[in-house]
Amino acid sequence: MHLVFWQPIPSFHQEGFLSALAQADWVDSVTLKYEFELPQSRRQSGWRDGVFEGVKLEQIQKDEIPADTTAHIHIFTGFQTHPGVWAAFHRIPKKAQCRRFTFAEAPECVGWVGFLRFMKYKMASWKIAPRLDGMLAMSQLGVDFYRSVLPQSVPVHEFAYYDVSLPDLEAFNPSYADSHQPAPLRPQASDLISPRPPYRFLCVGQLIHRKGVDRLLRALAALPDRGWTLDLVGDGNQRAKLEEMAERLGIASQLKWHGSLPSAELASFYQSADCLVLPSRWDGWGMTVNEALRFGCDVLVTETCGAASAVSQSARLPKHTGLWTQFLETKIHGGALDHAARAANQQLAKSLSGEAGAARLKAILTGSNEY
Repeated sequence: MHLVFWQPIPSFHQEGFLSALAQADWVDSVTLKYEFELPQSRRQSGWRDGVFEGVKLEQIQKDEIPADTTAHIHIFTGFQTHPGVWAAFHRIPKKAQCRRFTFAEAPECVGWVGFLRFMKYKMASWKIAPRLDGMLAMSQLGVDFYRSVLPQSVPVHEFAYYDVSLPDLEAFNPSYADSHQPAPLRPQASDLISPRPPYRFLCVGQLIHRKGVDRLLRALAALPDRGWTLDLVGDGNQRAKLEEMAERLGIASQLKWHGSLPSAELASFYQSADCLVLPSRWDGWGMTVNEALRFGCDVLVTETCGAASAVSQSARLPKHTGLWTQFLETKIHGGALDHAARAANQQLAKSLSGEAGAARLKAILTGSNEY
């Protein structure tokens, strides 16, 4: 099989998955076609260039016609959304020899704006569904949404963001993290003279309304136990309001604002944190969950994040934010993560590895039940 992925940019979040596919014995070649180079705005928010081993990277050319053979499978990002990507999709003959899939998150559909967005996707479905062989929907949220807009003739498969490869994942085991840190980032439990260290929460993402950091601050402020800290990595137009809110709630001294950081600098935060919290009102996925699990960090994520599909029910925050404080308090009372807990989280991370994604895609394309 020749796999061709059509995307707006070459995202480093896809490098593990595409590299694993390139090494799979059932794949003849993997090509990543992209519209634009990584924009400066992404670099400023911490993104880096991807390292795609064994993958051909080619910028989409004007009027390019995708290869149309029985050996080719084209996977288009989005849903009639990115102009260059979907112009290429429509250049494939309606009755094609190749197979065509789309790969997308569910959009947020709340209120009147959400209704209009739903209708936009419904109309897009009428246009592209007759040409589709299947849909790779990010998470159960994606499955539910695209099943509601696509006809039954188009199979909708649950998929995920699969990132690092297994060899890379092994480097994140707890013993490696301990032996490669220049100095401990928190007091050690073996130091019986020191008081119990504060429980360390972590939030990574843009400081915008959709990310729901205000909801997390209110839940933390209601905790009777003040034995916690929160590191916030990211920036956005809500930062000043959130800082004022923290002062008003009386928790400003327990928060540390780090701004946007390069992705390479996040490792120390995941290694020292006890629990990552993703309080988003909506997230098509939430890659920070993948990253946290790789380093053995616990996670709490809202049900309106796609990544909730990758974790157990106990790691999903209730829809009613008034119950969040109870979840946070349970984490604090559980104490700092030990090696066994971190190892269990890293085992879960393997289900989101590039190799796991390659196996999942093979099962979908071949119609097997091996995954």
